[in-house]
Amino acid sequence: MGMKPPWRFRDIIDLEYFLHQDKGGTSPEEQLRIRKRNRRIYQDALLLLNGEKGKATRHFLLHRWLTSRREEEEGNGNVLLPGRLTEEIYIRICLLLTAFGLIAGTVAGLSFFTYTGSNPLNVFHYLTVFVFSQLAILLLLLCSLFIRRKNRLPTPSLLSSLVAGLLVRIFHAASRNLGSSMSAKRRADFQGILGIIKTKRIYSSLFFWPLLLLTQLFALTFNLGMLAVTLYKVAATDIAFGWQSTIQFSPEAISHFVQILALPWSWFIGGGVAYPTPAEIAGSRIILKEGISHLATPNLISWWPFLCFALFTYGFLPRFVLLLLALYKKRRALSRVQFDQIVFDRLLAGMRTPIVSTQAEPDRDTDSSPAVSRQPAPLDPDLQTEFVVMVPDDIFDRCLDTQLQQVLAGNGDACVKKIRFGKSYSSDRGLLEDLAAENASIPLLILAEAWMPPITDFIVFLQDLRKVLPPRLPICIGLLGRANTKTIFTAPDPAETRIWQQKIDSLGDPYTVAEDLIPQH
Repeated sequence: MGMKPPWRFRDIIDLEYFLHQDKGGTSPEEQLRIRKRNRRIYQDALLLLNGEKGKATRHFLLHRWLTSRREEEEGNGNVLLPGRLTEEIYIRICLLLTAFGLIAGTVAGLSFFTYTGSNPLNVFHYLTVFVFSQLAILLLLLCSLFIRRKNRLPTPSLLSSLVAGLLVRIFHAASRNLGSSMSAKRRADFQGILGIIKTKRIYSSLFFWPLLLLTQLFALTFNLGMLAVTLYKVAATDIAFGWQSTIQFSPEAISHFVQILALPWSWFIGGGVAYPTPAEIAGSRIILKEGISHLATPNLISWWPFLCFALFTYGFLPRFVLLLLALYKKRRALSRVQFDQIVFDRLLAGMRTPIVSTQAEPDRDTDSSPAVSRQPAPLDPDLQTEFVVMVPDDIFDRCLDTQLQQVLAGNGDACVKKIRFGKSYSSDRGLLEDLAAENASIPLLILAEAWMPPITDFIVFLQDLRKVLPPRLPICIGLLGRANTKTIFTAPDPAETRIWQQKIDSLGDPYTVAEDLIPQH
């Protein structure tokens, strides 16, 4: 059984929403409740896997955690979650853009084909407004994607910001309109969750494809409306087409240009239908001082098949292809989400760690009942977390290896190396150079005393550290309380933890997180 369940955008939003909720639980009682709940979800997942002969992968455990949280919310009567609301809003936007695109294309076509019979419609105007303009926008988009892909740059941040900003505004408006149907706290959580997602770079490419899908849906229906009006006007009215220009183009040059434009369809549709013949082009040239009395009707109506083919080939068809590409890329992007940020590592570590209670409450791992006495499913190796631990100089000598390993083991982690930092500026520069040369691949755990607010020097060092490390390598700041005579490993004050988390979150690095190294009791 493949244990990598499919993810949807509503799942990503709800996952961030529930993580945000748990992050708000700072009291010791609330933290203990959260750990017990996460442990229960983990054990239920192992029992399910044992029956299915599967493996406890990262994706599977996170999906099971999300499913359990949803069931818990629905049990409390909260059936409207941010993911579902966002999905419904997005579907409505798609429907509105479809209708608006058809209306806009129809209105544009009707406005262009306002023909009184005194002057033929200039085919250059039609091509410039409805074909060449779309080609220019399309080429700019493709060039931007090509350059960024070649230089390994992230997906265009402007477009990603546009879609995220649009959804945030609509989401805020929708949640405000819900009024008294939800509490003020839930309404505030709803309004803040998309803002959190908007600031996470890991979701920039993920939310680019829904934007591209929306834009192409509008462009596709616009072209469809325009094409329908063109065919209707040709069939139902007497439309004359011609060409004129202040620049003295020869009919031969125009004929050559038209044949080049018609190459995509002229190979299976003969001349005379696919594009006007040289004689018809010469016979439809408009000379202002001569009027139109000398122009023959067959020449004036020879342009409409060419214009319809051009609009379909260079307007409708590329948008249809991009729409299919956006759908494919959206599904692919969702299937390739790695959930490799440290926040997910910590969630999974907490799920794996048995709860030690002073009241001797048995953990379900040791329950002898037949329902849980079965052998647990094998654990995927990528759930194991090993750290290179960086210890400040002023507490390095008191950071005993045995105590450090014991604390990390309690969180399901391990220390593979301990490094001193903060002794001097030159030593820190040397440390950064060594890390850059080593091409580090093991996550970092930086110990910090939470009672000391994060100073500028530490933030600058952290930013320099990120520059020399792989961009997706996790950095965890393990917060400690005030040391006592026995150990430096004490629980920090929740208020101090919040100060650190707000400062680290403001850096906008999804792979750097601050958390208590010792849970509150």
